[in-house]
Amino acid sequence: MTDQVAAPEAATSADSPLRVWQRVPQGWIEFRSFGDRSPQEWLDWYLVSAEGWLPDAARAAIVDGFRAGVELFADTSFAFAGVSLTLGERPAAFFLCTNVVPAASETAADATAFHRLLPLARFGDGGRSESFTTPDGRVGTLTLGASTDGGMPHVTAVGEIRLAGDTGTAVVMGLCSDPAQSAELALHVAFALTTTQALPEGAEPAEPVPAAP
Repeated sequence: MTDQVAAPEAATSADSPLRVWQRVPQGWIEFRSFGDRSPQEWLDWYLVSAEGWLPDAARAAIVDGFRAGVELFADTSFAFAGVSLTLGERPAAFFLCTNVVPAASETAADATAFHRLLPLARFGDGGRSESFTTPDGRVGTLTLGASTDGGMPHVTAVGEIRLAGDTGTAVVMGLCSDPAQSAELALHVAFALTTTQALPEGAEPAEPVPAAP
């Protein structure tokens, strides 16, 4: 797994800037937040591990896709946005975008109740909603459904969870190019939500503390 950090201005208010941290799968290709690197420096760092074995055509496809992704997400408010590629018998691309809404009284709505209505509104009868519990006892919600938006069959997901310490709410939107891999997409979104943290400057991320029995 890989850790990544977004700049405070990428996701939180200027009055109380928070550093957004998230753990992503090995091989993750980021489009939005690059720490103290420029996008080109991040790409050069990423491609070092591929030297000697990655075919030229695949390398060119990664470079072109990376540059297109960076341009697409450059002016968005997402803390993170990127893609995880899986190969083998079931190749697929998993796209994830993370946004963090700072805590405020007007944003403290019941996410679970909202997401019970979202599947029907967004995906019709084929949509479904489910919940999951993090190691520290927080409950997140997921909404999934098949779609053909853009002319390509795929499965999409939206997940939401309150961040540890009530610093805000994390929302992750996901898409998988293989409609048959909805369970795998749900795992990707739940993992991103579970590991997202919003931290004051100087604070270091911590592993979730199991909830008391």
